[in-house]
Amino acid sequence: MKYKVPKFLERETKFFNIFTFKQLAVLGGVGAALFALYYIVPRGIFYLLLFVAVAVMTAFTFVRIEGFTLTQIIVQFFGYFITSKKYFWRKKEIIATPKFAPTKEAKKEEKQEPLRLAPESRIKKLSSQVEMGVR
Repeated sequence: MKYKVPKFLERETKFFNIFTFKQLAVLGGVGAALFALYYIVPRGIFYLLLFVAVAVMTAFTFVRIEGFTLTQIIVQFFGYFITSKKYFWRKKEIIATPKFAPTKEAKKEEKQEPLRLAPESRIKKLSSQVEMGVR
């Protein structure tokens, strides 16, 4: 099984037991903007803006995908398309050794040397002694 091991453990201090300082700042900013819009914009448009603002604010504040906030993901997304992508292919230099067919002289040299047979294995002798109970 694969487990995700965090590389860096980052913990932000919590205010009001569940919100971090960043989350609290975003909530306060959106709340202040909506308060101002309540007096500037007609009621129907205000409720539409309220719904959209709360949805966007909660997405940017609380959504994390694999440890990244939505803001970080969007910045990485646009950064990927903006930056130049250069890929270089370099051929690996491999020194190939030529493989020649054995010559007649090489075959004769192999035939001249007799095969050496190993004497009977000591393990085989030991196993037969164990089976017979000989010390």
